[in-house]
Amino acid sequence: MNEAQAAFTDEELTAYLDGEADAGLRDRVELALTSDAALARRLQALDLPVAALRDAFSPEALGAPQMPETLIPAPRETRAPLRLVAGLALAFGLGVLSTYLLQPGPPPAKAPGWKAVVASYQSLYITDTVANAVQSPDATAEVLAGFGSGHGVDLSPAQTVEGLEFKRAQLLGFKGKPLLQMAYLGPDGVPVAFCITRSSGDDKPMQSELLAGMAAASWVSNGVGYLVIGGQDQGFVDAIAEDIRGKLG
Repeated sequence: MNEAQAAFTDEELTAYLDGEADAGLRDRVELALTSDAALARRLQALDLPVAALRDAFSPEALGAPQMPETLIPAPRETRAPLRLVAGLALAFGLGVLSTYLLQPGPPPAKAPGWKAVVASYQSLYITDTVANAVQSPDATAEVLAGFGSGHGVDLSPAQTVEGLEFKRAQLLGFKGKPLLQMAYLGPDGVPVAFCITRSSGDDKPMQSELLAGMAAASWVSNGVGYLVIGGQDQGFVDAIAEDIRGKLG
């Protein structure tokens, strides 16, 4: 810091910035600024813009509800002292933020379960997605055996289902757990999927469901959850599910 800068305290420079310096101090600062670039940078560092503070701590910036206009004070022509502006802005911002955070609101949405996620995935399927799938019998057998051995179920009988053309088996996952999808082509090119994953719930009988606008049927047996989904024909999907459940025993 050179002599010109040292001649002014932060309080004096703040008073100058706030328009509260007397004529003598104002003249001395302005004279020093003509030859001292470092002093100009120091002033710039001290000059917290009121508008920027207002914007940074506004309800919109904090994501808080809009304050009624009747509660918003009218702008003043004179400039408040810098430290007062900063203190008020910070207090106002923290107050708005705490009010916003403490407001009662809806409980957080429950994370979708595996059937809802499968349904979202299946809703993207079109006829060509499944029709063009090619998988060798050896590859299918390897996928089914690898999944079945870890879940205590033989899935090979599910390759032959009346009314469906089996196309492929692929291993997916949900929340760190393996999830197997067996894809079929149904009547009129409707994609149908049979999905299996570990379930921690009790055994459940087969139930009809509507998931992502598609007909579905699901059940739980021996710690394994099963889901058949595809198209809008609930009767057809229920029949497919009953056929597969019978084959798996």
